[in-house]
Amino acid sequence: MAVIEFINGENKTYGAMKRVIEYITNPAKTEPHLISGHNCDINNAYHQFVLTKRHFGKETGRQYIHFTQSFAPYDKVTPDDVKAIADELVQMEAFRGFQIAYAVHTDKDHLHTHFVVNTVNSETGLKWKQSSEQLQIMKDFSDDLCRSKGLIITEGNKGARINRGEYRIKEKRQSWKYELFIAVKESMRSATNKDEFISYMSRFGYQVDWRDKRKYITFTTPEGKKCRNRKLYPPERFTKENLLKTFEMNKQYQDKKILNDRIELLFNILRLLPADMNNVDSNYPLTRLEGEALNDKLNELRKGKGLDWDHQNESEL
Repeated sequence: MAVIEFINGENKTYGAMKRVIEYITNPAKTEPHLISGHNCDINNAYHQFVLTKRHFGKETGRQYIHFTQSFAPYDKVTPDDVKAIADELVQMEAFRGFQIAYAVHTDKDHLHTHFVVNTVNSETGLKWKQSSEQLQIMKDFSDDLCRSKGLIITEGNKGARINRGEYRIKEKRQSWKYELFIAVKESMRSATNKDEFISYMSRFGYQVDWRDKRKYITFTTPEGKKCRNRKLYPPERFTKENLLKTFEMNKQYQDKKILNDRIELLFNILRLLPADMNNVDSNYPLTRLEGEALNDKLNELRKGKGLDWDHQNESEL
């Protein structure tokens, strides 16, 4: 698992920005091959940050954003693995045009990457605006990267393990509520409006009762079990308000074709999933595809055991 954490501190002066870049690139904490720059030369990151601000006449206010991506000591990852994940994280749409200096630190018992983002976009001149929705998108993207590496995804803060009841899939692998949680999460990640969300949920086999006059959304499972959105964890993530904000963020910041291709690929994988895979109850196909299982299934499909990647009609993906 990996945890994204934003670090608050004095960040309104050039001096502070220079010090934090020097800190994250300190040879005592990292190694040269674990240091990189996104949209900038890491060896001249500070000066390029300043030049961007001066070019657009935006030298006041917050100068940089500092956040970390931390891995627990029990995670089976190497510094190179963590660096590869960081390289992919900075490619997300929200960072387009932003200059980022980042480095993997190996001086603690847990591996972690420090990211320093210039608050002025080098392409548009717009300043970084961080919202709870953007933060959630970043965390979800981080989870996806970790899941693709076969890491267990656990909700929590600062790398701590917490008891999630039905959500602890490692200990309780057959949970209808966890299966619902994944369906809602995948649908909200790809939908750009309420109707799309309900359509995706229907394709997963769920009914959605979303009425404007009712405070809560009610989901009905294929087996007829009912669950309100406030019963999903964490509840604030699945409120009507946050779902609608997420749809709007998807519309503004995500490529529609990528969103559609991603969820259509998942539907195709579910369609091709053997009923007896891993001897796990077939009522929970999304649960079965978590982590390394999904990665293995994708590899199988690419080898031609399922989808024909060379000849598959693009409209079918």
